[in-house]
Amino acid sequence: MDDVLILGGGIVGAGIARDASLRGLKVTLVERRTVGWGTSSRSSRLIHGGIRYLELGDFRLVRESLRERAVLLRIAPQLVRPTPFLFVMDEGEYWQWFRIGVGVTLYKFLAGRNSLGSHHPLTRRGLVAREAELHAAPLLGGAIYQDARGDDIGLVRANIESARQGGARIIENTDARIELDSNHVTAILPGGERITAHSLILALGPWTDRVRAQIGLADLSLVGGTKGAHITFPISRLPLQSAVALRHPDDRRVMFCIPEPENQRVLVGTTDTETDEDPNNLTVNADDVAYLLRATRHLFPHRDLGERDINGRFAGVRPLLRQSGKESSRSREHRIVPEGRVLTIAGGKLTTYRSMAEEAVSELGKVLGRELAPSTTGVRSLPA
Repeated sequence: MDDVLILGGGIVGAGIARDASLRGLKVTLVERRTVGWGTSSRSSRLIHGGIRYLELGDFRLVRESLRERAVLLRIAPQLVRPTPFLFVMDEGEYWQWFRIGVGVTLYKFLAGRNSLGSHHPLTRRGLVAREAELHAAPLLGGAIYQDARGDDIGLVRANIESARQGGARIIENTDARIELDSNHVTAILPGGERITAHSLILALGPWTDRVRAQIGLADLSLVGGTKGAHITFPISRLPLQSAVALRHPDDRRVMFCIPEPENQRVLVGTTDTETDEDPNNLTVNADDVAYLLRATRHLFPHRDLGERDINGRFAGVRPLLRQSGKESSRSREHRIVPEGRVLTIAGGKLTTYRSMAEEAVSELGKVLGRELAPSTTGVRSLPA
């Protein structure tokens, strides 16, 4: 009998499988599609503290994220790389320019010894000196700060490979039927195979509430995600040398233009909107494209970028905890819900997946009634 059955092969499920197997537990992970198929391969690919979360006063999350950024840079340098960002401010935003100067200084302070480099205000001339493509933008000035970007699906696959090396069984393209009783958990596979385990962890992102209902668990309405759409341009049409953070000219949301020279493209995103679309069939609609193009054309008017120049588009649902308020102000915190032999993990963000997984497996030890070995995922390198 397994110690734990994990449903969900996104980055959090993969991280849990790795952590649990490296702590000596017998693990099976079941994924309905292929690992990383959903949100975990449709992100902005940022491994960051979330400088905009400072405006929300979420210092604890920023500090945790910056700590986890440092961990991922250390254990997965082949997948995560330091990246300088230019935060740009439009003409007339004098007060905002002051705020972002204070913000990047605070960002560096919160990173402490994990700070990566320069964090300070820049004049318009200073911005253009670092990124010539900004020469026609209507800018007052801005700031430089340091973060990181990573290969999101690469991180999923590396965690899965590490879990396999630790003895975990990974089953993809399988929709298992789950039965719960007071003694164990059973997964019944389409071919009739039965997998039994002492416990169950649900790491299902935007599918969390749907699968909980199918299993017969209480309706807690845990997840109320928002859609994040992205578009990409060939780097030949937008030859950025630096990653740029900007406020959208219409609603002042923070978004990004990030060069990915390894993919010969520039990634522009993201939206943050309520959606009732099925997470299995998300679209990047005309409104999404218009919103992202509006910001890109505002910042790089000389490029005359249009829909004809877009060479890629994708969207994912952020599996945020259900909460009220403006979409872009919603917390990226996570929650672990214990219910007998079942743990559900919801919320969170890509950057903090490892610490979320460590916390979930430590909580699993209580469910199993066992003293588990300490987690080693923060010091053991991920496989290349």
